[in-house]
Amino acid sequence: MSRSLKNSLQSLKKWVFQSDSRVTKIANGQGTPGTGVAPAQSGNNDKKIGSRLDNGETVLKDGKEYKRYKFQVNKGAEDKTLKELADKDSHKVYAHADMPIGEVDKRKAVENLFEDLEKVLKN
Repeated sequence: MSRSLKNSLQSLKKWVFQSDSRVTKIANGQGTPGTGVAPAQSGNNDKKIGSRLDNGETVLKDGKEYKRYKFQVNKGAEDKTLKELADKDSHKVYAHADMPIGEVDKRKAVENLFEDLEKVLKN
């Protein structure tokens, strides 16, 4: 896994956990497939963090609903490596993970989501 990708994922996670409403939005599975979840496109978040979490489809596993989230890089990233990756293919999914929707402990559910994304990046 590229150090730039790992650092960007960690920055994205930090940004999400700075706000309970961000955590709740992700944990509730809100959002249309193909749209961004985090970071907000306002300010310089996209450039500084250099990556994003996009909504995927809702999937059913063993009778339980899961939301698929996709980790991608941003074209306008400040990090040179991320920018080069995005310039090649800004729609490439570097990692995806499925998170159960409606968990009582929302922070734990989102924490597990980021752990799963990091595991995928390492492979």
